[in-house]
Amino acid sequence: MAFEIELEYLIFADIEFVFDWWTDLSPQDTKLAKPLKSREIISKSPTQILLRDEEVILGRKMIFDVRVTLNSQEHSWIAEYSGKIAKATSEYKLISEQPREDSRVLSVTRLRYHTTIYPKGFFTNLFSPLIKPFVKKVFSEEMAGFKRAIEQEYVAIASSSPSSSKHES
Repeated sequence: MAFEIELEYLIFADIEFVFDWWTDLSPQDTKLAKPLKSREIISKSPTQILLRDEEVILGRKMIFDVRVTLNSQEHSWIAEYSGKIAKATSEYKLISEQPREDSRVLSVTRLRYHTTIYPKGFFTNLFSPLIKPFVKKVFSEEMAGFKRAIEQEYVAIASSSPSSSKHES
């Protein structure tokens, strides 16, 4: 039985910066995503990235082949995951918003995230209603961490000369 998760965040950074940051996938992303243990970039083009991720969720090692399709015009992308125990389709959409007039924030970007997870196998399907809250919590924590990292890097870049990016150090 498939289940869906929707999350939404306001990110205090420019939409172009957020899109470039979030879609600049690399093996160093393991430093930012807690369940991600390794990432191999198989191929990369301006509109598509193919990769293989190894994650540990619920104490289980899972390997996913991932296809990320980028739409820079719409500031959106779709990640399609295929693994032995599940497949998933995650959609990301960025929307530029006006900061409040009384705010010192210069740029605001809304992230809308929607994923549909399709468990494979009898037991995975059977327990998917019990797993959903845990998966949502993991995804929420991961997204909140990304939001903090983007905002910190954006502030550092905006307040000084060129700074380090998420993949340096």
